[in-house]
Amino acid sequence: MAITFGTLLALLSIAVIAYPFLGKKRYRLVSASFVTREKLRAERLRIYRKISDVESDFTSGDLTEQDYFLQRDQLRIAAAEILRQEAGASSSNSQREEELEKEIAQLREEAARPPEGGDAL
Repeated sequence: MAITFGTLLALLSIAVIAYPFLGKKRYRLVSASFVTREKLRAERLRIYRKISDVESDFTSGDLTEQDYFLQRDQLRIAAAEILRQEAGASSSNSQREEELEKEIAQLREEAARPPEGGDAL
């Protein structure tokens, strides 16, 4: 009896721990969006460092004024594009959050209803 109970308890523990990794698709979506957001952030910071390098090269005289403005403008455009992508990713995250909130509200309503065919306490 004790062995059976221990085995069932171990299986239940494994199922509870594994559920977020194997269960719902939304958990995978959240982790994928986090990775995408972090990649965009890293790329944006890399571009900012390049802008700083271009400015220091221009200050030290390694770049002509024309080259400096050309490179700086190209890097600024690239940074703006990444900021646009980050804003798009955050708006899609807010849409997912709204969907999750609706689903939670629906589940709470269902839990608050009395069971069918039974007496409400």
